[in-house]
Amino acid sequence: MQLTGETKLFIGLILATILIIVFGVVVYSRPEPVLKKEELITSTSHTRGNKDAKNYLVEFSDYQCPACGAFKPIVEQIVEKYKDKILFAYRNFPLAQHEFAEKAAEVAEAAGEQGKYFEMHDYLFANQANFSDEVYQAGAKKIGLDMDKFNEALKSGKFKSLIQDDISFGVSHGVNSTPTFFLNGKKLTLFNQSDLETEVAKVIGK
Repeated sequence: MQLTGETKLFIGLILATILIIVFGVVVYSRPEPVLKKEELITSTSHTRGNKDAKNYLVEFSDYQCPACGAFKPIVEQIVEKYKDKILFAYRNFPLAQHEFAEKAAEVAEAAGEQGKYFEMHDYLFANQANFSDEVYQAGAKKIGLDMDKFNEALKSGKFKSLIQDDISFGVSHGVNSTPTFFLNGKKLTLFNQSDLETEVAKVIGK
């Protein structure tokens, strides 16, 4: 039987569609790569928990992000519950749509330079709806920073490249929203805060 031009075209379209579907299945069924601890947690990362723990939880987050604020209590509960079994690290991922997020990240890093990163971290999340230079200054005074050193760090922009490195790393490993968590190197898909606790419990145990 001789095929008409229209029939050949139709069959060609079907075959092309099948190939596209097969390619898509192969691509999207590939497991996401597991990142090593030293890839996700660098010498500049700020951590809580047991530095020698084999389990590690890394959060890419934005200080102005309401969802990040909502996850914070759960993260703290996890770190406290498994403090001997897990290392938690926070990495910067300020989103472009949040006008104060990058500056807030710089503020936290400037506090970290004086050994008070998480004190500022906690303060920023507690005040994330009211960010301003006045709020940053008040926070620095509240946690007892050397104000001259703090302000010079912000003025110089010395932490901008560090924050951009966090963003670039996150983007290259599939981070496109906040918060995004990696547990033992695997990027988690979460629908609510309790999912994070569930995933950690599966890995570490109750």
